[in-house]
Amino acid sequence: SVSEPKVMQSAAGYYIGQSCEVEYYWSDGTTSVGTEPYDRLSGYFATPQQAELYLMEVA
Repeated sequence: SVSEPKVMQSAAGYYIGQSCEVEYYWSDGTTSVGTEPYDRLSGYFATPQQAELYLMEVA
């Protein structure tokens, strides 16, 4: 499933994006669930506070 827009972080900075849950299947038969970035909905911000303000303005 895809998340609601939220503040996310990458090496380039903070941004508004969505994540999704992905199920991994391993060769030994086990599975695990991880969260991965799905979409970037904004440019980058220097701080998480700036990104949060932007999210509140556009939500």
